[in-house]
Amino acid sequence: MKKVLSLALAAAMTMSLAACGGSGSGSTSSESGSAATGESTGSAPTGQTLKVMLSEEPTEGDAFSTTLQKWADETGNQVELMVIPYDDQLTKFPLMAKNKDLPDLLSTTRLAYLYPEEFLDLNEYIDVNIFEPQALQFIALVDSTDEPVKALPQQFTVTNVFYNKDAFAAAGLTVPTVDDRWTMEEVYDAARTLQESGAVKYGMAMDFSRARYDNLMYMNGGSLTERDGDSFKVVVDSEQNVQALQSFIDVNEEGILPKAIWAGGSSDNPGDYFKNGDVGMYFSGSWNYNTFTNDITGFDWGVMPSPVGSVSGSCILGGAGLAIPANAPQKELAVSFLEWFYTPENFGSYLELDKGLSSLKDVAYVPADEKAAADYEILQAEVGQTTEAYVVDEDSQWRDYYDNEYRDALKQAVNGDMSAQDALTQFADMLAEKSGWSR
Repeated sequence: MKKVLSLALAAAMTMSLAACGGSGSGSTSSESGSAATGESTGSAPTGQTLKVMLSEEPTEGDAFSTTLQKWADETGNQVELMVIPYDDQLTKFPLMAKNKDLPDLLSTTRLAYLYPEEFLDLNEYIDVNIFEPQALQFIALVDSTDEPVKALPQQFTVTNVFYNKDAFAAAGLTVPTVDDRWTMEEVYDAARTLQESGAVKYGMAMDFSRARYDNLMYMNGGSLTERDGDSFKVVVDSEQNVQALQSFIDVNEEGILPKAIWAGGSSDNPGDYFKNGDVGMYFSGSWNYNTFTNDITGFDWGVMPSPVGSVSGSCILGGAGLAIPANAPQKELAVSFLEWFYTPENFGSYLELDKGLSSLKDVAYVPADEKAAADYEILQAEVGQTTEAYVVDEDSQWRDYYDNEYRDALKQAVNGDMSAQDALTQFADMLAEKSGWSR
């Protein structure tokens, strides 16, 4: 991904966010017939079962599983969900492919990129010109609509911070604004105030995800790699990175976060802590907005602007794609679903449920709820927090060499098994040796 892509993507997401919403009421806008053909390439199969692999058990009201069921009801087919956690997918999918024991459709972030030979070129079945170019570039990882497309964009996401409005009021805290963001020190101070007030058990929580933690690194001016001519240099254990990790270790030790999450002592989902009212600020992402809208009834919550570090703010962009294994037993049925899904009417209905960012041209969810509109204005502003360092790291594709090992290094440091310096240096040495990049 190049710098120009990041800027273009930010602009496109800004437009999409402005038109997306977060309540049960709203409207879907589209230019008739411009987003997709709306027609199948042949007669749709019926009376068959589509096996779909997901990375999480869908909650009640989940947008994608609800849409799958709508398709099944309309076409006379059935849907069978296979839930395999993301980390397990990385190891289990190659075995599934080898044994030809595959699902028919996957919602994935990386499998189609890691194992492109195992997936259909969907450019042969779907008119990929219906998608925003930036969606194809960022999720399908293609720069041209003439290239093979192994995963079709499903949604955009951004990292963000949710907060418990009732807890803030009880603690006497005023939420920051987009134009006056808190620093990380102010976030930590607010977390202490929230906890001391007794309004919550933990002042803040963060997903056990390196993508969430990395925002702390980027805010502090750090990165995992730097450009080195036509190659890259490994800078995982830079002074800025060590400082960011040490601060994170310190607040975990202090207890304003549930330390067991990042120390590896619990597999609990901190999102559940937030939904239960036990957390004042939750560092996660926009993909949770729909779930919180449906599930949180015991307190008022909202989206607050993410903080800034010693150098800048930070936001990490993400998204999911839909892919079909080349050896899927019902790949024709999966193609038929995609043809149905990517029509303006059906994708628009999906967006009304998902309350996410549209990857289709001329199709968007328009919010009617004032709270949703206010929240999405803040999410819109998050896009502008993306750093050049993040773009360089993504361009390096360092995760081709190691991925979970990096999060494991962070976990060892939080748990006290290694110092911040030693944990990051050990991973930096591993990455440099395997990639061949300089140190």
